[in-house]
Amino acid sequence: MIGEQVEALLEESSTLEPWRLTGDQIRSELRAAAEAVAGLQALTVKLTTAAEDLALPREDGCTSPTVWLATTTNVSRSEASKLVSLTRLDPTRGTITRQRWASGRLTTEQAHIILKALDALPDWFVDEQHDDAEATLLEHAREFGADDLRRLANRIVEVVDPDSADEIIGAQLERQEKQAWDETHLSITRMGQDRSSIRGVLPDVQADMLKTVLEGLASPRRDGAIFRDVDGDHSDQEIGRLDHARRMGLALCELVEHLPQGAYPQAGGVAATVTINIDYDDLRDRVSRATLSSGCDLSASQARRLACSANLLPLVLDGESRVLDAGTEKRLHDRYQRAVLAKRDKGCSWKGCDRPPGWCEAHHLRPWSQGGETSIDNGALFCFFHHHLLHDSDWQARLGPDGVVEVIPPPRIDPQQRPLRHARHLKHRPRALEPAST
Repeated sequence: MIGEQVEALLEESSTLEPWRLTGDQIRSELRAAAEAVAGLQALTVKLTTAAEDLALPREDGCTSPTVWLATTTNVSRSEASKLVSLTRLDPTRGTITRQRWASGRLTTEQAHIILKALDALPDWFVDEQHDDAEATLLEHAREFGADDLRRLANRIVEVVDPDSADEIIGAQLERQEKQAWDETHLSITRMGQDRSSIRGVLPDVQADMLKTVLEGLASPRRDGAIFRDVDGDHSDQEIGRLDHARRMGLALCELVEHLPQGAYPQAGGVAATVTINIDYDDLRDRVSRATLSSGCDLSASQARRLACSANLLPLVLDGESRVLDAGTEKRLHDRYQRAVLAKRDKGCSWKGCDRPPGWCEAHHLRPWSQGGETSIDNGALFCFFHHHLLHDSDWQARLGPDGVVEVIPPPRIDPQQRPLRHARHLKHRPRALEPAST
């Protein structure tokens, strides 16, 4: 029986000591192990098909073949679902593919890609066309990895029926897009400690649109885009590029804070608006915390930063939670002031940063919470990251006598606290002419 052979194989492999092997031997053994895994997974699919024919899942009290396979073999449901999906494909198609898969010459993923592509071919295709498609994909499987093979499989009709390819692929894309929309979902779950988890599925088109925007914001190759510690402890030193996932997460935060308020949905004539609820005494004394209308707490420093430019409505409350003030127009720089700031600052005012005006926030040089007015002279443009840094650390900013924004480093960075200016505001002095030689 197969079980005895597998048991003998596992017993033999358990005694293998890789450290005794040469490089070529390790490669050979690894390929053999991969082939064994593929062959056993092919056997698993055959046995699962037979189990369904005998109604074993129902007999064992399982709600589906997937649950039955996961329970019987102790694999995860996601892994069981992938294997069960292979039992749903037309068993009369892909004979050679199934043989090569069973012998380990194809991985399970390669076999799945080929069999699914053959199953998706139009009903009017004749056997010869199916054979051509299978032969072509098997040839590709020798050379290409799973991702490239999947792309080739999606367009296999261009090989077997080039005259009808556009029409067939178009119809296939429509089916796939509809399925993608049907499976689209998103969940946001609180994890505790001021963190939330975002999980979901998006259609490829919309996912690529979002990814393109985020990668543009997160690009490590942007001039001056040096990622630093958010606590400001090393804010004048490059501490190494953050990994891609971290940059993408920070980019999503930046994108969310810049969503146009005019695009928010209306409900009962009121836009979906997030408010920051601030106690008057805390606002005056610059202490404690604020609360979003969603119930989420945030620090006073972040509340002051968001009050500068984010599309949030601050509600100042008295001791009995009555609204004393709802600042909007007075709090935010209007479009005309933003235009003047853009012309004056020409982008983020932090030295070395290349964020353009459109991606900058209007920062109150004297905080709005301390009575700082919303004016051009009290405003300065800073990007999302550097605006964070100004509010969350001991860096400061001011307007120089000549109308140029200056950033003042803390004493631990520069004991003399020499003002820093962006290079775009530096003026070149003409070189003194040397006296002509006689």
